[in-house]
Amino acid sequence: MKASTPSTTAPGHGELDEFQAASLVGMSPKLLRWFTSYAPKQDSDRKLKARKEEEQIYFERTELEGFNDWLKLPWPSKDGARPPVPEGIKREIKDEAGGECAICHAHSDSCEAAHIVPVAATKNNHPENLIWLCANHHTKFDKHTYGPKAESAEFVASFKHALTHYRRALWQMQAKATGQLFTMLKACESLNSQLATAKTPDEVSTVIRLAKEALAQVPKMAPTSKEDSHFAAFESMSAEFKALANSSTELQDIGATLHLATAVKAEFAQRAGYVNCPLCAGSGHYKGEDCPACGGEAELTESEANAVDLARYTLVECPLCDGKRTFKGRDCPACGGDGDLERRYAEQIDTREWEEIDCPVCDGSGKLRGQDCQACGGEGKLERQQSDRIDVRDYALVDCPVCEGKGRFRGEQCPACDGEREMDQRYTDQIDLRDYKRVECPVCEGARDWCGRPCPACDGEGELDQRYIDRIDMRDFQMVECPACGGQTGNYCKTCDDERKIPRFIAEQL
Repeated sequence: MKASTPSTTAPGHGELDEFQAASLVGMSPKLLRWFTSYAPKQDSDRKLKARKEEEQIYFERTELEGFNDWLKLPWPSKDGARPPVPEGIKREIKDEAGGECAICHAHSDSCEAAHIVPVAATKNNHPENLIWLCANHHTKFDKHTYGPKAESAEFVASFKHALTHYRRALWQMQAKATGQLFTMLKACESLNSQLATAKTPDEVSTVIRLAKEALAQVPKMAPTSKEDSHFAAFESMSAEFKALANSSTELQDIGATLHLATAVKAEFAQRAGYVNCPLCAGSGHYKGEDCPACGGEAELTESEANAVDLARYTLVECPLCDGKRTFKGRDCPACGGDGDLERRYAEQIDTREWEEIDCPVCDGSGKLRGQDCQACGGEGKLERQQSDRIDVRDYALVDCPVCEGKGRFRGEQCPACDGEREMDQRYTDQIDLRDYKRVECPVCEGARDWCGRPCPACDGEGELDQRYIDRIDMRDFQMVECPACGGQTGNYCKTCDDERKIPRFIAEQL
């Protein structure tokens, strides 16, 4: 999270336009707009609040920072499975990688979201913890925790940082914000380090590819106004920047050019008055993530550094478990059983979500139509967050859509409602009436007989419900060599009645 003061281009106190906002949190304007319409976490309706003015969209800084912190809290999941990555975030990291693997720039048909830090450990689907990788560069561990292959994990994590710096600089340029040149030079510095550690041809290629793009952007980001706080530093280094602009980006020279960019960045930082970030002490990393105070840039201007509120990152007692680590006999879901968490995360926790209230379906009785209420398991109580996800209308009785409330279907007990005539509304949504349409049997093709006997697939009726079609494997009805006689003539075989062949499904039973 960049700690710079917003540009005066955004109207309203504390407001950021979409490019300033993207630069602040390292997520694209497209994704931020998506967050205003869709709640990313399952079982939560929280969306990013914004103000729209004609075609423009603006975000309050405190709302944006709070939403970003909330995204980094553990995502809810069911039955121990990994929390699903929403489509908006998948599209974000896919776009970030140009639609192909971020490392080899190929295999677009086999790519998917890979967690840089295993999701089993963090339950974190924040875009900064995800990268788009192909099957060759990622692996699937136990319990569906997806991540880079072990041999490339360190490279992938570092490359993600460089990629984020690059995109941030582009957003800063579009926002006409101060700091864009420094951010792009920081990306070049990161790529210089990565080029030295790249081990495979794919890794070398991906560093060089992004390096060429970054170096090409540097001249475009030169401050042009004396009002820009970096203008004087840039002017005093005009010779160095000219040399960098004229440096070769050919394969054999790119290493030297990145090395020069790193030296220019160091000198520029000193002349522009950059100091180490007070939170990460100049490392750019904080507890396994990009430093939230400097956005992973490691350095800030002195005024930016003074504006960092370190109190947001101090550990405080978990407001849900009061530091006891457990809640209702299990690891506290808010702090993950740690007992404490950073103040910025604690402020995003609404303890009312875990308060027990009467089940809205059974009104707290625990019973519904003479049986244990399925919504609350007969307890009569639910946590507020669970209750908020329940639509009481789903539990209203309605006529079965298959038998239309008659209880009978084609002269027999209705297979959908078991003859009860009614069912909960929630079950009707799972019924496709097309499944109960009669269609021609694919085995006997409607003839009813198959190989001189009643068709075993449709019981000699010549047709069956559509829902049964997918269960039929036509290979089962292929004629294969009789396993009893081995297809040999000479002695009478009871199994195949001397036909020497039998259906595959009978042969497999034998």
